[in-house]
Order: sequence, then C-alpha cells, then structure tokens
Amino acid sequence: MNWRQGILIGLAGVSALVASGVVYISQRVDAYIVEQGAAGAYLAARQATLSKDAAAAGDYWSMALLARPQDGQLLRQALQAQILAGQMDASLDTATRILADKPTNRQARLLLAIDAFKNKDYDAAQTHLDTMEKGPFAEMLNPNIRLWISVAQNDEAARARAIEQLGRGSVFAAVPLAQSAHVLELNGETDKAQRYYSDAIRAGGARYIFFTLSYGGFLQRQGELAQAQKLYAFWASQNLDNAYIQDAQNRLEVDKPPALNANPQSGLASAFSAIAEAMASEQRMDLALGFYRMAQHLEPDNDRTNFAVATLLGARERYVRAAEQFAAIPSKAVSYADAQIQRAQMLFQAGASEAAIAVLSAQSRANPENRDIFISLGDLYRSEHRFAEAETAYDKAIEMGAGSAQDPNPRDWFLYFARGMMRERLGTWDLAELDLQTARKLSGDEPNVLNYLGYSWINQGIYLDEGLKIIREAVKKEPKNGAFVDSLGWAHYRLGNYKQALILLERASQIESADPVVTDHLGDALWRVGRKVEARYQWRKALAFEPTPEDRVKIEEKLLVGLGPPEKKKPKAHMPRGGTAI
Repeated sequence: MNWRQGILIGLAGVSALVASGVVYISQRVDAYIVEQGAAGAYLAARQATLSKDAAAAGDYWSMALLARPQDGQLLRQALQAQILAGQMDASLDTATRILADKPTNRQARLLLAIDAFKNKDYDAAQTHLDTMEKGPFAEMLNPNIRLWISVAQNDEAARARAIEQLGRGSVFAAVPLAQSAHVLELNGETDKAQRYYSDAIRAGGARYIFFTLSYGGFLQRQGELAQAQKLYAFWASQNLDNAYIQDAQNRLEVDKPPALNANPQSGLASAFSAIAEAMASEQRMDLALGFYRMAQHLEPDNDRTNFAVATLLGARERYVRAAEQFAAIPSKAVSYADAQIQRAQMLFQAGASEAAIAVLSAQSRANPENRDIFISLGDLYRSEHRFAEAETAYDKAIEMGAGSAQDPNPRDWFLYFARGMMRERLGTWDLAELDLQTARKLSGDEPNVLNYLGYSWINQGIYLDEGLKIIREAVKKEPKNGAFVDSLGWAHYRLGNYKQALILLERASQIESADPVVTDHLGDALWRVGRKVEARYQWRKALAFEPTPEDRVKIEEKLLVGLGPPEKKKPKAHMPRGGTAI
C-alpha cells in the first residue's frame, strides 16, 4: 500500500455507491423494470437488499407487490426493507396486509402497536401486544411498551406489573433496568430508582451512552455531582469524544441538571433507542437500524436518534442518504457541529470532495472555536493533496490544543504527524522533521511515525543508520504491514545492500501485490542484482497500477534505459511511506 492509499484507508466504497444505484424511485423505473415487470422488481429488490440499500429495496419490494399483493413472503421482505428505510407510511400499510395472512406476526404487531401508542390509542396498542406471537422477541419488548402505556394512563397497578416483568429479562438487562429506574423517579421513588440504576451498572450499563446520560442526569438531580462526574469521566475514558457527554459535563459544571422526561412517547422512543444501541454494540446492525427507525417514528425530532441513524447509514455505505440525515440535524442541536463534520465525511466518501470541503469551510467560519472542525478540514485537504491548506488547518488545530508549544498534549501526536507530512511535501524539511520528532515523542514511538521519519532520512541520505534502526522498529511492531516492509527494503537498497533489499521487497510485494511504489522498488532491486528482464517486468506492472504522474515518467525512463550506476546519495524520489487514514 503506498502512502496515497494509506491516507485514504476507510474511504473505499465510492464505487460501491455508484454500482448499487443509489437514486430515487422515479429514476429507478427504468426500461429493465418496465420490460421485466414483477420479476425485474423482485430481482432488483434482492440486489438492493444484498447491497444494504434499504431505501431502494423498500421501493422495489413495493413494486413487486403490485403484481403479487397477497404474497406473504414478499410482504414480510417488503416490511423489513421499508422499516430499515424509514418508510413508515408504507410499512404500516404492509404490516396491516401481513396480519390478514398471519394475525400473530411479531414485526407487524410491534409496528402497529407503536403507531397506536403514538396516536394515544393505548387500548389498540395493548391489543396488538396481546395478539403478538410469543417468544424472546416479544418478552423483551412488550414490557417496555406496557410500562410507558401505564405512565400515559397513570395506571399504578399496570406500572408495577410492567416493572416486575421487566426485572425478569436477561437480554440487554441494562435497558429494562434503566427504563424502570426512569419511571420510578417519575413516581418519586428515588431510592428504588437508585437500586435499579445500580443493578444496571452491574449488568454493564456504563458502557452505553443512553445509560450514562440517564443515570448521570438522575445523579445530578439528586445532588450527587461528584458521582455524576465520575460516571461521565469513565465513559469518556473508554470512548471517543461525544457531544452529548461533553454537554452533560458542561451542565454539571454550572449545576444545571437536565429535566426529567415525563413524556410517555419520548420515554418509549428512548427505550427503542437504547435497545438499538445495545444491538449495535454487538454488531447486529440491521436490528439496530430497525429499532432506531421505530424510535424515529415515535419521536422524529430526537437529534441523538437521528444522528445514530445517519451513522448506521454511513456504516452501510449509504453515503448520500447519511449525508442528508446529518444535514437535517438543526443548528440548535448539541450534536450539530459533529453532524456537519460527519456530513462532510459522507459527502467525501460519496465522491463529492469539493462539497465536503465547502461544508467544513463554512463551519470553520461559523464556529471558529471548534477544534474538531479544523482537524477534519485538514484531513480532507490532505486527502486531496492540497498540502498548504491542510498545513494551515492543522496549524489552527494545534494552536487550539490543550497543551503548549513547549509541552504539547500527547493526544495530539497525530496532528503533529499530519502537519509534518504536509510540511515534508511542501519542501520545508526542517519544520517537518521537528513535527515528526514531536509526534514520535508524544506517541511513544508509534510505528507509522517511525516508518515515515526513518524513510524520510534514508531517502534524503541523512541519518542512515538511525533511519534503518527505527524502520526496523516499525516492522517489528507490525511485521505484516507491507508499507513498512517496503520501507525497510528500500532503506537497504539506498545503503547498497541490494541482496537484502531484494528479499525484503519481494516480501513487501507479496503483501501489497498491486502497489505501484512497492512494485517499482522491487524492479530497482532486481536490476541491481543483475536480473534485468525481471526488473523491466516489475516496472511494467508498476505502470499498470496507476502510479503518480511524476513516478510514471521515471518508470517509463527506466524501461527505456534501465538504471545508471549506483549513487552514494540520491535526491528524494518518493513520498515517505506509512501515512494513516483520515
């Protein structure tokens, strides 16, 4: 893998977006579908389902049903796709039709129960729950819904029964325990609520954001500020930065506790969001998205739920739809800035790099104190090889860091690494080296940094022994990293150790078999040991792997005249290796 591929790790999938045909239904009714009718729609629906394009799948299943409206299998497949796509009106119609064939269908009854609850028809919701086919699925969900029906109807006896029933569950136990604690606090039973929250902690609740925010709010309302801070700090230590946790910590600092949510509809929505989060933590992504969609149906304007839906759409490589979902999060939302950053990332992965940069550029002007925006903007510029602009963005992010220039924050090692890469590309090596050495110190010899710095020294003909030493360290830490092995081989090549270089470069080529830089290096080593036919073969392969225009010219020249006599020092010919992902 060359450096250019390295900085774009995780951004693959653009072609998949095009291949999967992410367009609206009006555009999908093409000649093929018209000609093939129901069969064409069915095949298109299957393909869209396999590619995880739920919106397309929902539309195609609906089209297939036009020809076979009573087909039970089609109805169930359509319902699943419609729910995942958030096509709730269509899914409610499909659910009603399913019940004509199978009155106890769990998914159909669940959806209709939720809709009845939303419309405050609690008797109908109860009927759907009573009629639902029994099983673990129903045992997990029914008590959550009945709990909030009891709150809506102010039915103390039903509330007690629901809490007792929820206490029996073992699947995602932290969810029902936290829900019960919430309702107990609503009822003024704070001591009992505390016991339920404590049980939820023992059930692993502290790893979930829904629980952390719920319990943290409870603690703050009870005046237990130190305990709330410990809870938030624990979550933050185990996870990436999160706007909602930061907001909770900010509230704590000014002693402004969040209001206790007494709205039954919002409460049930939070239950489904919590179940979805638990599902996602176990990589059950389709189920997670389905539960989030049900939460959206109950509470369409919940920013945290909408952010989670957008995140899952991005994970399914539905980049355009994810960007649209992130864009819909309002500016007043706690997660607005994060949503804009993610929106830009989704646009980038969809191939709209200029639009992505425009989004973050606008945000950098609107929110000049938000450091994450400048970091993300720098990453996007870097990926587009706009090195000067990337350096400027990283400058701003580093200036805004928690540490000083003399004592930088260790968490900022990657920023110094990224700026160092940009400065190297801009030809300001003295400044680049300072950044790379800082990144090395802050990161504790992170292998990407070691590799990059060592390769830079070797390629410039300076600090050869030290360069070789730290590249060896990088390879020792990640022996299967093809870029690192290539760097070590190239270091031996520059030192004139051609036989050793060849052994390492052949190994690198096996790991990164389609990398133009690795293949080019292998060709050079083969030439130096006298295997010139094989060398030219590798150079021709390198040309087929789309090298940079600069490298293409050099390779084509080598194909014509070969390599000249070895030089003790050579000018820098290639970008240092081992860049990391955005």
